[in-house]
Amino acid sequence: MLLALLAISDTVFLKYEVTGWPQTGIVMQKEQNLTIFHIYRKDGSSVFLHPFSEPGFLLKLDDNFKIVGKYGHEPRVESLTMFKNDLYRLIESSVKRWISDIRFIPRFIISAVVFLIIYLTAAVVVRDPIPVIDELALALGGSIALFFVLSKKDQNSEKSSKKRLDLRLIMDKIVFEEDEFVKEVEEILHYNESIDKSSLIESILISDEKSFANSNPNDIKQLISYLDTHFSGKIYRKKIGSLDKLEIIKLSKWAEDNKIDLSLFAMYRRLKKRITT
Repeated sequence: MLLALLAISDTVFLKYEVTGWPQTGIVMQKEQNLTIFHIYRKDGSSVFLHPFSEPGFLLKLDDNFKIVGKYGHEPRVESLTMFKNDLYRLIESSVKRWISDIRFIPRFIISAVVFLIIYLTAAVVVRDPIPVIDELALALGGSIALFFVLSKKDQNSEKSSKKRLDLRLIMDKIVFEEDEFVKEVEEILHYNESIDKSSLIESILISDEKSFANSNPNDIKQLISYLDTHFSGKIYRKKIGSLDKLEIIKLSKWAEDNKIDLSLFAMYRRLKKRITT
């Protein structure tokens, strides 16, 4: 009986995969250019900015994506190793969610059928003064246990393993190269980190038309999109445009309380101004 149910689940799974998960079935005909930015901070720490933390983004990657890493100051080997391990962890969690979602309906159907089988069998075979409670407990426990067994089986399936391998191969092909735009980003960021907070806040208010004048607009837009995610909280939204006196006071207070990465935020605003001017 269980083998028959598993066979049915595979049929249901194939149908559901085609109709129920359109995101991963998208075929990208045109090559997509994607950039990862390595930012070297004044204290020697590394920041990697990329879109892979966005839910579902990794699952859309295929051979039509051209991914390149760019840096100003060459990253250390250990930083690249840690970044690669972080990507592998993101791949693992993304694939787990993906296979769990597309297999949920088959698992639920099988578990529901098993629940009915156990309940009806126990109701006929077992005789006790309060039959409903025992049968329900037994059927519910059996169906839940089966649901988790099937979930574990799905995580170790050939399909999920292949998906992990495909995504890892894409990540392993990423090559980092030196870039003038990232160099300028680092120079400005290091300057922001070297001055006091009050001077930095004053510099935010000054229009700067010289920065990033010769930079690739696509690189600027991609970096901004990554920083948009970083500064997506409600406290930042009103600080992206013009700042009034009250907002300047708030920025000063947040900087004193270490509630905001003021140096990076100043860089973010400068990039945004370059796109809007």
